[in-house]
Amino acid sequence: MLVKNIRNIMASVAGVAVATSAMGETNAGAKFDVYGEFRSELTYNDDGLAKIEEGGKASTTTVLGVDDVKFGFKGKLNDRTSLNLRFSPMGDSMVDLAVANWKASDMLSVSMGRDYVRQGGYSNWDNSFSNVWGDRIQSLAFDRNASSLSLHYMPNSSHNITVQLLNDVMDDATTTVKEANYNTSHKQPAAILEYAGEFGSIKPMIQYGQYDLNHSSFWNVGARANFGATALTFDYGANSAFQKVGTSDKAAVYNTMTLRAEQDMGSMVPFLWFNSFNRTDKDVNGGTESKTNTTGKWDDNATQISVGSSFKNFGDNWTPYVAYRMTSGKFTNSAGTEKTGSEGELGLGATAHF
Repeated sequence: MLVKNIRNIMASVAGVAVATSAMGETNAGAKFDVYGEFRSELTYNDDGLAKIEEGGKASTTTVLGVDDVKFGFKGKLNDRTSLNLRFSPMGDSMVDLAVANWKASDMLSVSMGRDYVRQGGYSNWDNSFSNVWGDRIQSLAFDRNASSLSLHYMPNSSHNITVQLLNDVMDDATTTVKEANYNTSHKQPAAILEYAGEFGSIKPMIQYGQYDLNHSSFWNVGARANFGATALTFDYGANSAFQKVGTSDKAAVYNTMTLRAEQDMGSMVPFLWFNSFNRTDKDVNGGTESKTNTTGKWDDNATQISVGSSFKNFGDNWTPYVAYRMTSGKFTNSAGTEKTGSEGELGLGATAHF
């Protein structure tokens, strides 16, 4: 872990080089803001997955934990250069974000450093910082944040096109999603294309990426919409991870759909959150489709529903919330019988922003 953090910090320093090249410009207008988030939750889980095994008994748990801590600073070094440095003490990498952006013109800018990977649509963007709805099961080809180089083209304020280059996915047979078998060494960067637009109250987004030496690919279409006090977010995507099976290329396809609806009622904001995940792998498995999850995991199929509400009027920085989350999917028990298993949890927590 220490070696990984050091490597990420060193990679992030490369991103700051963009700002260093601009130091010769005036920085009299430099301005930075400190920001952060803290989330703590009391969670009651019914341990429903234990009931899948023959004779299994559920052992409910109640845990009080700190789920998310992030802090950093962001702002402008000068009129052309901005920085965002964010730390995550509880994450896999201490440096969560470390990205510098240089504005070449009103329509063109360049970002470099440890940045958000443009995959998974709006739902992945939201869940990368604070997620009180539930752990979104998805088939991301890359980690949420990674060292990258991005070119942004903005013909006007309503349209943004981004081309992102980042280190390709490497061979890793121990994971269920990153099943790359082609790129065994750093041979070329992977590429992602994203379009984000705004048409009145609707903001569509389209993402497409190729990886594993261009053998595998993913895409996502989504939109955000605000109609008065109602906010909607929708994303649908697929990731086709190809493998070498004998002398042929076979793909395991992962489909994900997410829908979130919120209604601002003044003192409270009720929400409904839905997420579905399914893996199709009959080609990889010689024509036999695996239709069940590994016991104790959600790695083949799942349906998630979360209902709850956040509450306002507790100050500008504190937001309490309550959420009930249920996840269900197909499993095979010890007797070899296919069954539907579910797991439910009740969360009481609060987020703090500064």
